[in-house]
Amino acid sequence: MKKSTDLIFRISIIVKGVDAVFEVVGGLLLTQPVKIARYLAVLAQHELYRHHQVLSGRLDHLAETISVHASLPEAAYLCVHGLAKVILIVAIFLNKRWGYVGLIGVLSLFTLVELTRSIMAREIVTGLLGLFDLVVVILIAKEYQARFGAKPQEEEMAPG
Repeated sequence: MKKSTDLIFRISIIVKGVDAVFEVVGGLLLTQPVKIARYLAVLAQHELYRHHQVLSGRLDHLAETISVHASLPEAAYLCVHGLAKVILIVAIFLNKRWGYVGLIGVLSLFTLVELTRSIMAREIVTGLLGLFDLVVVILIAKEYQARFGAKPQEEEMAPG
């Protein structure tokens, strides 16, 4: 049972890590909305998409949406949120106690935001992502308890 829980914990942390990297990349890309819109417009004109009006139209619409709605606060939010998760996940893989506590805090806060937003706006996908984050928080808490629950405080202060 412990091995399967450990595997689920590791997989969920890896998924959150990949998600965090995408958030950072997405945030950085949002700082350049004009370039992204230009690339999407070029892609929409490609031979492959030109004959498919639906695909081409969607790419054109996406390019317009990015150039109109992209903002620096959204880009900063994605970069900071993603970078915080990357740092905390690396700390967990390095078996640092503060990484567990920090990720529990960060994910709990954003889980609350996601679940509230999903209820208020009736966004099912956001709610499901929030529930996934809640499961990950529970897994992190259990792993933290298993690793550090019985250890004395002095070990945390020891170098290493």
